[in-house]
Amino acid sequence: MIKEATMTNSSTETFDFIIVGAGSAGSVLANRLSANGHHSVLLLEQGPRDSSPLLTMPKGFGALLSGDRYVSRHPVPRPALPSSLEFWLRGKTLGGSSSVNGMLWVRAQQEGFATMSHVGGHHWHWPEIERCFNQLDGGSGSKGIIPILPHDRQHAITQAFIESARASGLPYLDKVSDIGRTGAAYLHFNISADRKRVSAATAFLKPAIKRKNLRIEIDTRTNRIIFDGNRASGVDATCRGHAVCYSARREVILCAGAIESPQILQRSGVGASSLLKSLGIQVICDNPKVGANLREHLLLGINFEVHSPNDSENHQYAGLPLVRNVLRYYINRTGPMSQSPCHAAAFISTNAANKRADIQLMFNPFSRQGDAFSNSPGVTLLGYPIYPQSQGQIQITSFDGQQPASIQSNYLSDEYDRQISVAAVRHIRHIAAQTPLAQRIMQEATNSAEAQTDDEIIDLYQRNGLPGFHAVGTCAMGSTIQNSVVDSKMRVHSTDGLRIVDASIIPEMVAGITNATIMAIALRASELILEDHPVC
Repeated sequence: MIKEATMTNSSTETFDFIIVGAGSAGSVLANRLSANGHHSVLLLEQGPRDSSPLLTMPKGFGALLSGDRYVSRHPVPRPALPSSLEFWLRGKTLGGSSSVNGMLWVRAQQEGFATMSHVGGHHWHWPEIERCFNQLDGGSGSKGIIPILPHDRQHAITQAFIESARASGLPYLDKVSDIGRTGAAYLHFNISADRKRVSAATAFLKPAIKRKNLRIEIDTRTNRIIFDGNRASGVDATCRGHAVCYSARREVILCAGAIESPQILQRSGVGASSLLKSLGIQVICDNPKVGANLREHLLLGINFEVHSPNDSENHQYAGLPLVRNVLRYYINRTGPMSQSPCHAAAFISTNAANKRADIQLMFNPFSRQGDAFSNSPGVTLLGYPIYPQSQGQIQITSFDGQQPASIQSNYLSDEYDRQISVAAVRHIRHIAAQTPLAQRIMQEATNSAEAQTDDEIIDLYQRNGLPGFHAVGTCAMGSTIQNSVVDSKMRVHSTDGLRIVDASIIPEMVAGITNATIMAIALRASELILEDHPVC
């Protein structure tokens, strides 16, 4: 049952589980924890219903990213650009970011998941995670919970990119379970056969929505966790300006994401005591690791002008072409609006010793200048390190949850990241110089072509790089409170009845695209939680 946020009774309602955040992880947990019919589950979402038709049209999300109804914006300073801010976007609706992302379905590979398997012990050994991936996508992309659609090859230049990547020595990847390993691939997407986005809400909340033991409160912002001693006993929230409280018999589970979950903890008294005391917040648990260890991808797009307008979508998203493409989508579910913006990718290993792909390149059949499409026909190749080592942090600036937090990305502060970022650009240029892609390209755009030395390429990243919106690590999993925030079962150290299940618990980046992995982690988490709360 979805309930519109209203002023509720003064008496506090009680549920077995309270889940904060209806995104990729929270949607999975709400479904799984309520499935047996014996546990009452409350799911809190700060955003509205996922009712806009632009949320189901695959390319419709682009029109929503500039608004604030379905997206939250978190300002982050760019040290290389004084007085400049970038904004980290997150979905703010049922399904969370899975409702407004690029729909790329890229699994973590075993090598990339190694750190989490190590710190998480037997609960997180690779066979367990692989099993969860197979439940989600069926292994072949056809029989899982989430339908996975391969790219339908609308552009000859995308095929040229694949062939040029193979000419550079990369093998071709065609299985959904292999995408992310070293090689080149047409991408796969969480899009249904009738060309609609399949978000976490579509896959997990829609089938469960009529369960009497599941309640979903939308337009409800969680302010803080209520503690009885060190036990999480409920949450304090706001529904359209009205304060409400909910109690939890068993657990409160944060699924608010790598940006919001550490902030909720800090406002609740779990974090660095020096920060909390400076803001007048009572300290429940002193843990400086809350909000630390922030990892994020920094993407750089290299634009190339192309000979033929047919090789570029630059003029497909304005005026009559846009009207035509929208009608084409609604009439027969074809055309540019039926797909993700990104069509293909290459995964490259710079280390011959371990063969793990550590660079991801993505091919887009369009090019942009700032917020607009380029005037001349063009395409874009984006490159970035898959496993950045630079660490930032998130700290609240006020007890008021509506005040923006201080987010420091610290992009490229680690030498490894700088080396791999430079290598990514050089691989982009190498592939672009191979036949047949080279025959379709006129030249690299001037603003990036001038960057040739390592220092010039790093400067290009610092000036023109974009966040991947894949942040992880801010409530990292580990063995002790000295090095982490949660244990191997995602229980917050030195507390009782409180877990975190979202991207924040991932100690290091696990893949070039994170959504599929977060859903697999949530599936595994639901099993571990139910083991701790068996039905008698």
